[in-house]
Amino acid sequence: MRYKIPNISADLDLTENLKNIDKIIDNLNRRRDHGLDADLENRLKKHLLISSVYNSNAIEGNKLSLRETEIILDGMVINERPLKDEIEAKSLANATEYLYKLIDGREQLSKRTLEELHSLIMENIPKIIGGQFRKEEVSIKNSEHIPISWLDIELEIDELFKWMNRNMHKYNPIVMSAILHHWLVWIHPFSDGNGRVTRLFTNFFLLQKGFPEIVVKIGDRDNYYNALIDADKGDITKLVDLFSDKIRQTVNIYEEFLNEHDRQIAWKKRYKELGEEKYSDAKETFSYQYEVWQNQLNTFKTILAKNVETIDKLLPNISFYIKEYEILSYSQYLDILEDRKVSNTWYFVLSVRNNDNNDSMGFVFYFERFRPTGKANIVEGKVKKRPHIKLYVAARRDQESFKLNRNVDLVNVGTHRDQLSFGVHNRNWNPKLQDKNSRASIITVKDNPNKIVRTFIDQILFNYFDVGKKKPRRINR
Repeated sequence: MRYKIPNISADLDLTENLKNIDKIIDNLNRRRDHGLDADLENRLKKHLLISSVYNSNAIEGNKLSLRETEIILDGMVINERPLKDEIEAKSLANATEYLYKLIDGREQLSKRTLEELHSLIMENIPKIIGGQFRKEEVSIKNSEHIPISWLDIELEIDELFKWMNRNMHKYNPIVMSAILHHWLVWIHPFSDGNGRVTRLFTNFFLLQKGFPEIVVKIGDRDNYYNALIDADKGDITKLVDLFSDKIRQTVNIYEEFLNEHDRQIAWKKRYKELGEEKYSDAKETFSYQYEVWQNQLNTFKTILAKNVETIDKLLPNISFYIKEYEILSYSQYLDILEDRKVSNTWYFVLSVRNNDNNDSMGFVFYFERFRPTGKANIVEGKVKKRPHIKLYVAARRDQESFKLNRNVDLVNVGTHRDQLSFGVHNRNWNPKLQDKNSRASIITVKDNPNKIVRTFIDQILFNYFDVGKKKPRRINR
């Protein structure tokens, strides 16, 4: 039995997503090429190391918490946990740090480095010889996939590296990393530690290609396993999609650390006596505003999802799909208020498809600072005009984004005095009139959010998919 390269569906959303990630990585690498402060780089690496070790081990059943993992990697002992869990954390951390050294030394990804990484992961684990391929037949718990015979492992590993080197130029690095990841899981070359070494192997490949490492989190486990099952059946799309999301999350971490570093320098330069305690207090100035904003935007997403679910049942020829992203973190929220670079501002994408003719569109909801307001002065805790971050919506078709049809009322979503609010087109707009509301082209509406959301869905269906339009009457001649 030989490995067959899986297919990837011609999904326009995924294709555009991969292109956008390339741009995001270029922007991030330009910032990194200027050189990182040594302390900043160490803190960033430590954060990613702890997160990677905790999540990768947790997926395999390790019971250590994130905080316990951090304590152990700092050299302390936790007597309440099994020794095996502690050994796994230390060994995976050593293997990860070794990976960084290999990358710094321009080491090539090869069968030898794969064996070395596995040897470190299995270091001090009883009854397991690290760095050696298995010598017996195995099955995978809760999986229909049966790994290849141990007699074929060497041959299949050699084929993996040959294929990788021959086809490197044909695939986007994220797609290539997903294929190699699944291929290695499919081979299942070791008696134990296959998941951990494969995730480390994947990060080796991505780092070599100038991408940041990914962290498949314990909360991703079901999606991760389902994506691998799909790949077993010949479709790698879900795994590519998952990896692209994980890269976006790592980029967010890099940007948060970089922006936080820049913020501290800027604030301490302006306020020379600003100590760490006062700095932390200053950062929390807008924390209440952020919590309210976050809760209200999550409420909006829930309202939209419920209405979509209802309408989906009523229109058999129209299908809906909501692709979700993480809401802005508090640090990202502050970064946007201060006009710092934040690459990933998408909150979710509502995709709509007409199943009769396969016509489809996406409606992207993304965060942006409300421009008419003043720039935030977080240290002093006040500005002339209160800053806002709103959720805007744009249409997208054939990988191009554009403004919504003017006949769609909704422009943005935000909060006003701790309440969910909507910016909508003013149908009574007339700049020549004296009435203030009539002179505003966009007005704020707060009443009946459910009606506003339902109207938005009705309007996009009407204007883009002709749902609800009367068909022209046939004239008999």
